[in-house]
Formats: sequence, C-alpha cells, structure tokens
Amino acid sequence: MSEEYTEDLQKLYIEFLIADKDLYVRCNAITNTKYFSRRFQPAINFIQEHVAKYNDMPTIEQIAAKTQQKFDDVASKISDDHKKWFMDEYEKFCRHKALAGAILESADKLERHEYGAVEQLIKDAVNIGLAKNFGLNYGDDPAGRIQKIKDNRGQNSTGWLSLDNVLYGGFNPGELNIFAGGSGSGKSLFMQNMALN
Repeated sequence: MSEEYTEDLQKLYIEFLIADKDLYVRCNAITNTKYFSRRFQPAINFIQEHVAKYNDMPTIEQIAAKTQQKFDDVASKISDDHKKWFMDEYEKFCRHKALAGAILESADKLERHEYGAVEQLIKDAVNIGLAKNFGLNYGDDPAGRIQKIKDNRGQNSTGWLSLDNVLYGGFNPGELNIFAGGSGSGKSLFMQNMALN
C-alpha cells in the first residue's frame, strides 16, 4: 500500500508533537526538518530551537507569531490509543522520508562508484525507529520497589553505619549503584574509603 504524506497529515503530526511534551521528546531524535514540506519547515525549526534553548514547548501562539503557521490545539482530544497510532505513523513517516532522501542522494554517489556510502545511507534510513520500551518504568509501584530493597536487607555493608541505614543494611547483589556529585565534591575519596571498608 502506497503512503501519501499530505500537508494535512504533516500538520497533524506537528499538532501531536506540540500537544504532548513526552511525545516530542520521544520523537525528536528522528525528527528532521527535511522530512516536512517547505511550508512546515520553519515551524519545525522554530520548535526544535525553542525547546533546545528554553527546555519547554513553544505555545501555538508563539509558533504562529514566529512562523505564520497556525496549528490546532489537540492536547485535550488525544487518548493513549491516539498516541500509539501517532508513534507508529510518525516512525513510518520519518523512515520513508529518510529512505526517499537517501535514494535521491545515492544517485550521484552511484555514478562515482561510492557503493559503501550508498549502502550506509540506505542502512541509516531503514534503521530509523522509535524506542518503544524503555525498560523498567520507575513510575510504576515505587513503594513496592523500595519494599523489595528493604526486604533484601542489604547483604553487603558499605562499612559506614549511617550509609547502611539509608540503604537498609547495605548493597544487594545484582544492584547497580551510582554515586554522583559535582567536581571536587569528594566522590573519589568516598569510593576509596568504601573500597577500603
């Protein structure tokens, strides 16, 4: 079945991206201004620049004022099922547009016998996709996770009673523990002391 990515459909994609910050974050890595019609390219550029600079989505009014493109507010209309549809469709849209661009770019490379470069262009385009599963969802049952840690009773002491108390007895086998801090905060000294203990 052939796909036609009309301007109405592209406009809807942008409205979904504007409406939900999580969708935007998940899709930004595969979003490329070149995939959209010239009409929408200034809006995509503005959205990406605004998010990068201010760490927040621009409003519909800001986009209209800066790009003369009007978008509808669909935030209250989209359900989780709509989001699933969008993710599937948008991923396919980006992959198809990237593949079309790779094929066009390949013509000159084929004339110059740059087959490896052509192969890489096609591979990169075909591999465009969205991460559907980020693994453990830390928002699900946080109390249950903490209880499980507490129930394991920290089988490996850190050597510091105060830290062991916070960790419900110490470290558990199979856990990944990350110690983070600013430059000069004493991470290395702390870890050396822990290793010694």
